[in-house]
Amino acid sequence: MKEMGTKKGRIFYGWYIVAAGFLVMFCSIGIVNNCSGLYIKPVCDDMGFSRGAMGVNMTILSACQMIVALFGGKIFVRFDVRSIMRISSIALAVSYFSYSFVQSLPMYYALSVVLGFAMGGIAAMPLSILIGNWFRERRGFAIGVAFMGSGIGGMLFNALAGQLITTVGWRQTYRVLGIIAFCILVPVCWLVVRTRPSDLGLLPYGQEKESGNAASFDDRGMTVQEVVHTGRFWALCLVTALGNIGLCALNQNVTPHLSDEGYSLQTAANISAVMLGGLACGKMFLGWLYDKLGARRATLLANCCTVLGVTGTFFCRFPVMIAAIVVGFSLGNAFGSVANPIIVQSIYGRKNYSAILGLVTACNNLAGVFTPVMIGSVYDYFGSYSPAFAAMMLISSCCTVGYFILLGKRVEYD
Repeated sequence: MKEMGTKKGRIFYGWYIVAAGFLVMFCSIGIVNNCSGLYIKPVCDDMGFSRGAMGVNMTILSACQMIVALFGGKIFVRFDVRSIMRISSIALAVSYFSYSFVQSLPMYYALSVVLGFAMGGIAAMPLSILIGNWFRERRGFAIGVAFMGSGIGGMLFNALAGQLITTVGWRQTYRVLGIIAFCILVPVCWLVVRTRPSDLGLLPYGQEKESGNAASFDDRGMTVQEVVHTGRFWALCLVTALGNIGLCALNQNVTPHLSDEGYSLQTAANISAVMLGGLACGKMFLGWLYDKLGARRATLLANCCTVLGVTGTFFCRFPVMIAAIVVGFSLGNAFGSVANPIIVQSIYGRKNYSAILGLVTACNNLAGVFTPVMIGSVYDYFGSYSPAFAAMMLISSCCTVGYFILLGKRVEYD
């Protein structure tokens, strides 16, 4: 296997995969998810939609991603990850651009179906599989660096979109961001991405230090059939789904909530940009923490930050709480994307990694299906997001305790 290693002095190609992942997250999550809150008020005001109806749009996006994740164990084994990402890159950019032509809710929802499946085929889960293939060591750091692209993308695109919406309108903003997504995603997915090191005659990073071969590493762990018959796994899925409710609340509703509480749209967009800049650093830092502290302590710290962020959002009328939102968002929201692939592989191994990760990711996305509608409906009923954020504080606190208990004992496997 020596001939499969990298040549001395050359950059390991896996780091190019990390860079590609960074750019994919930069333009997918960074644009589609992290800028979604900016459109809520202007689109609703212009088209006459209710906040709850707009929430259904995010529900559709999350539901489609959940479907991809649920069957990801079969999809990403049967079909080449690179091929799926290539098709998804085109579908994502075109469908997002097409939002600019929407004239009714059904048109909005139909485009969201296409966009949702494209997101599922290009973002968190396929990138987690790619990095898992390419890295045996420093996996947490690699995932953190790749996934920090969504935070940096969100920071830059929030500022850009906020400015564009106030100057040229929301339709033109969709077109500008759609073109940017196409110009970055398509070249990266078609020219850079490779599914596994063996495609280039290489070994995974850190494989040279192991006494066995690559196959022995991939064969260790529990099967998905074994995992689904354990109560602990389903408890983990439940906590994952509930925990993501608070993260979705933070990610999707901070901007309109700040605007409702008296901040201008541009100020709210700038605050969101700072939050997403913190998120970018938080993802890399959280990946490093998982490598250094282990799953239990890093998870506890991240979830405490989620509670802090939701609490700060509830009390955001006090300017000092903006700092709590930024700090809480930085590590708390980083948990939603960085943690699951690390937790799944550290507990259950790589034997059926993609299938098990798919189930956990589906549960994680389940919160995204219901949260936008629930929070939008709360706003329509109460005229404020505050009651929803009060509930999020309680849910996030319970999930912090749940993770602490569930990750206390490591699963043993051959």
